[in-house]
Order: sequence, then C-alpha cells, then structure tokens
Amino acid sequence: MCCIAGLLLSEGPTNEGRSAVGRMISASRHRGPDTSGCVEIPLATGTLALGHARLSIIDLSVSSSQPMHDSAGSWLVFNGEIYNFRDLRHQLEALGVRFRTSGDTEVLLRALLQWGEQALQKLQGMFAFAFWDACRKELLLARDPMGIKPLYYHAAPRRFAFSSEVKAMARAEVCPLTVDRGAVDSFLAFGAVIGPRTIYQEIRELEPGQVLRVNAKAEVTKAKYWSLQDCLDDASLSVHGFEGAVAHVRERLDHAVASHLVSDVPVGVFLSGGVDSSLLAMLASRHTNSPLTLLTVAFHEQEFSELPYANQIARKLPHHHEVVMLSSSQLRGLLPEALAAMDQPTLDGINTFVISRVGAARGLKVLLTGIGGDELFGGYTTFYKVPMLRRYGALLRPAARLLAGRQSANPMQWQKISGAGRLRDTTDAYLLQRSIRWAKGFSGSIADRLREEIEPFKSDFRKLAALELQFYARNQLLRDADVFSMANSVELRVPLLDLQLLAAAFNLPAKYHFEGKKGKRLTRRILTDLSGEEIPQRRKMGFTFPWQQWLAGGLKQTISEVLLAKSGYGPLGLDPAYGKHLLEGLERGDRRQSWSEVWSLFVLLNWQLKTEVQYAVA
Repeated sequence: MCCIAGLLLSEGPTNEGRSAVGRMISASRHRGPDTSGCVEIPLATGTLALGHARLSIIDLSVSSSQPMHDSAGSWLVFNGEIYNFRDLRHQLEALGVRFRTSGDTEVLLRALLQWGEQALQKLQGMFAFAFWDACRKELLLARDPMGIKPLYYHAAPRRFAFSSEVKAMARAEVCPLTVDRGAVDSFLAFGAVIGPRTIYQEIRELEPGQVLRVNAKAEVTKAKYWSLQDCLDDASLSVHGFEGAVAHVRERLDHAVASHLVSDVPVGVFLSGGVDSSLLAMLASRHTNSPLTLLTVAFHEQEFSELPYANQIARKLPHHHEVVMLSSSQLRGLLPEALAAMDQPTLDGINTFVISRVGAARGLKVLLTGIGGDELFGGYTTFYKVPMLRRYGALLRPAARLLAGRQSANPMQWQKISGAGRLRDTTDAYLLQRSIRWAKGFSGSIADRLREEIEPFKSDFRKLAALELQFYARNQLLRDADVFSMANSVELRVPLLDLQLLAAAFNLPAKYHFEGKKGKRLTRRILTDLSGEEIPQRRKMGFTFPWQQWLAGGLKQTISEVLLAKSGYGPLGLDPAYGKHLLEGLERGDRRQSWSEVWSLFVLLNWQLKTEVQYAVA
C-alpha cells in the first residue's frame, strides 16, 4: 500500500528529523507514488518526524491521506490493509466513535485510540504501522503476525529511526552503516538474510507478531503479541473425516479470498498454473462481480512452463487472461532495474518483479498470489525429505560421498548430505535441505532459535509447516514479494496466509494433507470440485525461471563480468577464487554445483559494487 518512515530525536536540531524522513520517503516513492506527507511533532526536549508515501487502494480521497491524526494530537502512519475494517468500524460506531473517511486507516487509528494495544488482537490483514500516542507520550510500532509487510529500525542512544525499506534508511544516511558478517554468511548459506538481522549491522527487522514501544527519550522495549502457537486451539481439531476437513477448509478459503478482494481499484490474480494460484482464480471469480485480470508468465523452455495448466483454468472463467512469454534476452533487459529494486541481497524475487511489472503495465495496483499454499498444505518436498534425512542421515552419508561424484539424479543433494555431519533433529535436517551452501557452524545459531520456536509442535507436519512459515516464507518469499511488487507500485496480497485459514490447515492431521508423499490433498480436491474436472498429480514446479540454462547461456556474460571483478570480494571478506571456482563449474556443467550458488554470489557482489559498504574494521 505504501511506505512509512520516522525519526525520533530526544534532543538535537529541530529540523534534522523532518529532513531525514523526507529523504527516506523520497527514496521510497515507488511504494507510494500517489501522495506523500510528513509531520513533525514537538517532544519535551526533541522531535518526532513521521512520513508516508501512499499507493491509494481503499478510499481514494485525500481525506485518507497520511500521516493521520486525531484532535488530541495522536498520529498514525500505516502500511498495508485491514481486511475486516468494516466490521471493526461497526464495533467502534456502536461505542459512539464517529468517522470522517471510508477507509481502513482511520479505522486503525480509532481502534488504537479506543482499545490501545489490544486492538492488534482484532486486526485481520497485513500491516506495519507507527502510532504516536499523545496521552502516553509513546511511539508504538507493530508488524502483522506473518510478516507480510516489512518494518525496519535503527535504535541508538537518543535517536530511533524506522522505515519500510532498509535502503531508504541507507540513502537517507540516518546513521553510519557497516556490513553485518552474519548476514553475509546467512545469505551465502540460504540465499536470504535471516532476520532479525539485515545486511547492515546498525539496522534490524521488527519481527512478525511483535511490537516496539519507544518513549520520548528514544528508549526501546520489545514484546511479542502473537505466535504460531496461538493457532493450536482451533475448531479444526473437532472436524470428522476427510469430507469434513474439505468442507471446513473450503469455508475458510472462501472467507479469506472474499476478504482479500476489498479494493477501490481493479484487482488481478497471478495465475501460474499451479494448484494454489488456480484455486485463487476460481474462488476470486466466485466472490466478485467486477472483472479480474489473470496474469501468466511463461517460458519457451517447456519443462519450466505451466502455461497449459493456466490456460485450462482460464478457459473456465469469464475474465481476461494475459500471457507473457519471457526469454533470457528479455530478462537481461530487465535485470538492471530488478537488481536495483532489491532492498537487501536475495536469491529470489526476480520472478515477482517481472509479474508485477506486467500487472502495472496493465493498470493493476493489486494482485493476489498463492504464497502460503505450499507451507500450509504440504506442497514442498521438505515435508517428506526432511523426516527421511533426520532418521537415516547417518546411514546415508557413506553412500552420499559416492553418489555425489557420480551421475546420480541429484548430486548436489548428495554432496550436502556427505558433508553435513550429525543431524540432531528435524530443525538441522530442514536447514540442510533448505541450504544452497551448507555451513554447519553458522547454521547452528539459526537452528537454536528455530528449535525453540517449533518446540511446542509434536507432529512432523506441524513442525515442518512451522519451519516453512517461520524460516522460508518469512525471510524470503514474503520479503521478496513485498519489495519487488512495490518496486512497480503494485500491492501483492496473500489470501492463503489468512490467520483463520492457517489455523484450520495447521490443526488438521497429516493424513488429510497427504496421499503417500504427495501433499495438497485438500486443496487439490477443492480445486477439482470447483473446476469440475480431475486435477492430475504432477511434479511441483513453482514459479521459477530456467536459471540453469540462462546462466550458462544468455546471462553468462553478465554473470562472468561481476564474478571476475575482484574489487567486490575484499569488502565482503570473500576470496575471488570462490567466484572463479563457480564460473569454472558453470563452464563444465558441473551437476554438483547449483545455479543458486552462482546466482547468489552474483547478486551479493553486484549489491556491494553498487553500495560500496564494507565490513567494520575490528
């Protein structure tokens, strides 16, 4: 929906806050090209500046512009959507609250004034906001439970800054910046910077389901208001039989998709051709009287294209279906813009940039996407591979050393297993499976934290669903979805991560989610019921580009130029020999080497060459 930014100074020049926030907003206008605003609030000995750039989606009038305030001097800047805002408005009106707008921003403001922090328990949506409470003289920052909308902050003595994007704070120079060594390690291991770290030592991520309270002295306290354990007590536990589970999930799917269609601008659906996006398209069509645009990006490389399946669904719906064929040469033309759009180095996200660019060119501001379906309904191979790794890892290691060097089906996987050492539990096995370059010592610190988060969950299914949500979705899918869609001024919505739907899926036994090793038993059945024809089981593809072919072909020169530029390695503490080794493996077609490892190093080096930020000198 937009960008928010702020700077609280407990003392110092009165004009510094407004100037810095103005720079952050200016650096983020792609997130909110319609309107922008800034306010400076005097404190006892300092100031608080709040800024906002708006992508108008609900209540397009200027009356819903931000920062928004009440008559007592409380202020709100808010990024996201509150899907149940009409219900909350009715509750507040029954208490005597009066409204001057028809949007969700004022509902959030009035809810915070009426209920305080308890309002967070009533919100259904995706959000990150900062609320200055004039009565308590306190700044409250909060982020939605799943981490769909981002929020980053810098806390130092007598000053506190925040923004929707890391690079906005970097460009506004709110503080000196140095590269975080742990962030670089996590990126090279997993293709993403693992939160709450960011690529910079001085900036941290507010974690999903958390609040920060900042007083007028810039003193910070942090608390958690939601955790995945909150989903364990749910009516799904009393569902009887597979048919009962289908009906229950279908009911919550209907509610989730209908609520995510609230908008005063046209809405589109990203239709990849997979089960999740097909299900969204079918349900969205049932819950709207407005025309939808169905968007599909396909490839000439048939083994990566799900276009026939997308066409199969689109033919059943009375909506325009836009198909864009993408080649490596076309991607090469888009690559500079896509790389520049990155907030932090990331392995993924270019696909979201492309589909969002297509949507924006068709006049769309809102797109629905199927993120969450694999996590909740068992779509990833991790759901059966990780339990096998945990149980048989020690027995597999001797064979893995042999298979890694031969023409086996997956030599990269065998190479990881051969060098992994002892896997203590599900968390270790999961991180090994998700890694692109295994680093046992570094991964241990991440594992300890994840292990604590999933400890309450007893079944393999719940543990792995929790890991996929807390690790992969949070640190990569959702972060990239936000950054790369907003780079094109498009809001990406994720109905399958609706909390009521999440609770339903999370509490159902694994037997309802799987047939043998094949997941998505429930969603596949619901899609069959909706489409009127059997949806065949097929290998999960996901919306991924033919990177292996493109890196060895049309993108080879671009990749080689960056990996051979020795100046990028030193500031990151890396050896240029590593890049040379990867290029040689690419040239040989070494099947033990993943395209992910080559692409991630390219992305990191490209980022460093553009920013020129270095490690702090010890």
